[in-house]
Amino acid sequence: MIIRNVTVVDGTGGAPRAGMDVHIADGRFTDIRPSSTESSPTPAGEPVLDGRGGYLLPGLWEGHTHLRDYGASLPRPERTAHLRDVLAGYLAEGVTSVCDLGGMPELSPELRDVSKADSAMASLFTTEVAFTGIDGWPVTGLKGDRSGVMEVGSADDARRCLRGLRLSEVDYIKCMFDGKPGGGRRLPPEALEVIISAAHTAGKKVFVHIATGTDMREAIQAGADCIEHSPVPRDPRDLSEAEQLAALMAEAGTHYCPTIATWEQLAFGAYPDYLDRLDTDGILTPDEAKEIAARPTYGQPFPKHPADECRLRFDYAMRTLPIFQEADVRLVAGSDIARVMPTPARALRRELQLFAKAGVPNSAVIAAATSRAAEKVGLLPTRGTITVGSVADALLPDADPLADISHLIDQRHVRAVVGSGRIAAR
Repeated sequence: MIIRNVTVVDGTGGAPRAGMDVHIADGRFTDIRPSSTESSPTPAGEPVLDGRGGYLLPGLWEGHTHLRDYGASLPRPERTAHLRDVLAGYLAEGVTSVCDLGGMPELSPELRDVSKADSAMASLFTTEVAFTGIDGWPVTGLKGDRSGVMEVGSADDARRCLRGLRLSEVDYIKCMFDGKPGGGRRLPPEALEVIISAAHTAGKKVFVHIATGTDMREAIQAGADCIEHSPVPRDPRDLSEAEQLAALMAEAGTHYCPTIATWEQLAFGAYPDYLDRLDTDGILTPDEAKEIAARPTYGQPFPKHPADECRLRFDYAMRTLPIFQEADVRLVAGSDIARVMPTPARALRRELQLFAKAGVPNSAVIAAATSRAAEKVGLLPTRGTITVGSVADALLPDADPLADISHLIDQRHVRAVVGSGRIAAR
């Protein structure tokens, strides 16, 4: 396929290139050259996508979600089919890659393999297990099934658990390093170091869930590749903690996935005016708002995360995100949950919108959902950019998202979605 005469925004943060022809073969970008009838003849039978007036971006990445939340209540035989539909829905909305951060070990390998072979679905990247402390989050007080979570009380525990894992078969490792009071025991720092060292030896990245600034600092020092979630601030009036953490992350090269849309939904999701706000911002329609308000889970409290604390984390994340951006921390977009969203993909679009509302430049917002997300997983440069040799995942808005991020957020602006070199939606 050739995408003709399009402006390329390659996802790296570089300047857009207007009037380009983008060639695709065998699911990858094979050539990007100035558009010219003489220099770019179209081979007979080769499909052409007219890109005039459009902007070609890498396909979006959902950098942090839990697909189990979208099928946990279904009978086991129905879950895979349902989650295939979820991944197809992601792709239809321009999200070509999805990172699941644990919670469904019985489904992950099968679903991941299916997604890689089916061009009608977003590509799935997973971990089959998450490490936590003894009775730590998310299994604190849980009486039922604890599969998919390894509870570790010491460095020796970590070594024993690692011996039973085939690290070559997972995309990355997830650790719950949560020092917030009221839960079980925190994963010991020395155990976290053992896990990260073993994962890095196997060529795998480690993503660390945190609750406090202390958690962030110790996880960065242990070698975490990405910090998941923004923290509970030590003092919400004092931004110096964020400045210190940003400097530490920038020096270490640690990625940061703040999941701001999570805290927003948990803080404000029970209020009707929040749905009105999402309507005004173009995230949902009035009919979708009615459907959300009718859900059995609407307005229900979320375990361990009271609304007032989530409001604190949301406000602090919005005020401090520019600090991390200006310190050159590698920002990644991930939404985590979609409790008050019409679709999972719309939660990611809200995260991008919140990045922009916080003051992150549009070029960095795009990078956070493309090249930075692929880099987080260790797949740059083969994914996440529009460069020769990269997997041909892309979307084609009809207006410039660098000038106005709504041209990326509002699905009505998207002319086409390309997944692995094929037009997935139009």
